[in-house]
Amino acid sequence: MGVRELVKKRETAVRRILGSLCVAAVFLAVVPVDGAEAGQESLFIEAEELARIMSAPDVRVIDAADEAAYARAHIPGAVNVFYTNLAKLDERRKSGSPLPAADAEKTFGAAGIDAKTRVVVYDAGDGPAASGVWFVLQHMGHDNVRVLNGGFRKWMKEGRPVTQDVPKVPKKKFAAKPRLDQVVTTEWVKKNRERKDVVILDARSFKEFIGEEVKGGASRGGHVPGAVHYEWARMSGSLETLKPLDEIRKDLESRGITRDKEIVTYCNTGIGRSTDVAMVLKMLGYEKVREYTGSWEDWSSDPRLPIAK
Repeated sequence: MGVRELVKKRETAVRRILGSLCVAAVFLAVVPVDGAEAGQESLFIEAEELARIMSAPDVRVIDAADEAAYARAHIPGAVNVFYTNLAKLDERRKSGSPLPAADAEKTFGAAGIDAKTRVVVYDAGDGPAASGVWFVLQHMGHDNVRVLNGGFRKWMKEGRPVTQDVPKVPKKKFAAKPRLDQVVTTEWVKKNRERKDVVILDARSFKEFIGEEVKGGASRGGHVPGAVHYEWARMSGSLETLKPLDEIRKDLESRGITRDKEIVTYCNTGIGRSTDVAMVLKMLGYEKVREYTGSWEDWSSDPRLPIAK
């Protein structure tokens, strides 16, 4: 079987994974939109730019797909860091961090990342998987992270090279400095979910929100009482990762998700769909955004906590 056929299998597999796990508009250059800070560098990078810099010694490309999809085909030089491996429930419950600092240091150090590394992360092109790696890296203190706009599907559409070769990268010292002000725990949500200045944003599908579908890891169906439903897929573009940002901003505001409020995002496992929304909110200039990393997996596991459907 040729590489092209394997690539097609990889794309199908990645889409299936994104549909089953908890898992940002095209920025045509760095042009601010309403609500974004002027001169703010885009969190996205286009395939053309990545192709120019990918061989630089201080650049590390991360493929956020699962190991099987990565093995089928990936961007040359890319290292595999499967995003769901970055979510550890015990730590999410205890501190709100997606995983212990020591685990982050081991994973990212092995991927060849240190304080001077420019990281580019990509997924199939949908956003959640890449956003998960982006979130954990910047949560652990590494801000020099960008997401490939359009991901692997756009890279392939443009006829750029792919490979099955696994690169050997030298290990580096990654020093994790968790930013606990970016995350909240279940206890925080219990105490603050009814505040008028707080929006608890549920990024899951509508069927999950109303309790008709329960994903793996969750104990019950439904949602946190008072949560606003905003499915992550509402932001998705076609070849690009996102719809135009101004369109997304207006859609968010129409649902009461405004910049003056503190926005707390969650999904099923606290990495993927909710981090995708959090990343877009950051792009739009929202300054008070936090991630409920325990998410529905933790909330639904406690029978004493109320649920709504």
